[in-house]
Amino acid sequence: MASQRAGRTLSRPLQAVLLLAVLAATACGREHPVIAVIPRTCGTALWEPEHAGADAVARQRGLDVYWNAPMRDDDMQAQIALIEKSVNRRYAGIIVSPIETLPMRTPIRRVLAKGIPVVVVGTELGIAPGPNLAYVLSDERAAGEMAARRVGSILQGKGSIAILGIDPQLTSNVERERSLETALAREFLGIHVVVRQFGLSSVPQEQEAAEELLAKGQKIDAIVALSLASTRGAYYALVEFDKAGTTKLVGFDQDLIPPIRNGGIDSVVAQNTYAMGQLAMDLMDRELHGRGSGAVLEVPPVLMTRENVDSAQIRQILNLAWWPPR
Repeated sequence: MASQRAGRTLSRPLQAVLLLAVLAATACGREHPVIAVIPRTCGTALWEPEHAGADAVARQRGLDVYWNAPMRDDDMQAQIALIEKSVNRRYAGIIVSPIETLPMRTPIRRVLAKGIPVVVVGTELGIAPGPNLAYVLSDERAAGEMAARRVGSILQGKGSIAILGIDPQLTSNVERERSLETALAREFLGIHVVVRQFGLSSVPQEQEAAEELLAKGQKIDAIVALSLASTRGAYYALVEFDKAGTTKLVGFDQDLIPPIRNGGIDSVVAQNTYAMGQLAMDLMDRELHGRGSGAVLEVPPVLMTRENVDSAQIRQILNLAWWPPR
């Protein structure tokens, strides 16, 4: 009897240990793969919707999102460091929107060499899509044409324009500018580009450059700003010179919504980063399940104007709700 009681007494701790081991194993089995989503920066109406779109699909597919970004959209080294941190933490995949094209190639090749899938959002890198690498892009050819036709419409086919924010370091920006000028030359022979200005690294610098342009007194009927920073900078400069609304501003990359409502900014060619985030996470899920195809997907841009800025379509594009619904 004594030996039986001792056996029962010893079996309880053993059972508890076994139970804890089973629970731990079950918990580990239920851990969700983590996907790093690294935009150019965060806290803007351009990139926060990507978070919302990616997170919506991740919740449906049993994935967790690690969202982080440089504090400035010109901090290439910070973005590379975040990619390296994601690799060191053994995240299952990386979705990244490169700040620049060329410097990102080597870090991405290193990630791919480790067998980690990557989806690049927003610009091509010059690395062919294939195993573990896919792209989700805004249709920049359509975006450039959209801006050209808006300028042609508001100037009634005649006038002088300045193009600001040209960035040869970013493939998507180069395609925008090329498409814009091609469409202007083809469809609006009475519109002439009198200023072409390279983009600078911050909004204050872009504002200063736009103010210097306006101070020269050269006749400019409209400005096309090819980036978020150049759009903000040009708008602030126009306000400073009391020309907001008279010198027409067609911008890119939504971030200033109120001036569209009051006419200070004529229009903005908006990337649908919400849809791009959704598609990127869907492609990532396919890669994780061995169904990747090296896809290159393009999402149409949308022209935001005073007439449609509060529409259901624009509200969806500007969706910032990345947290789970209750």
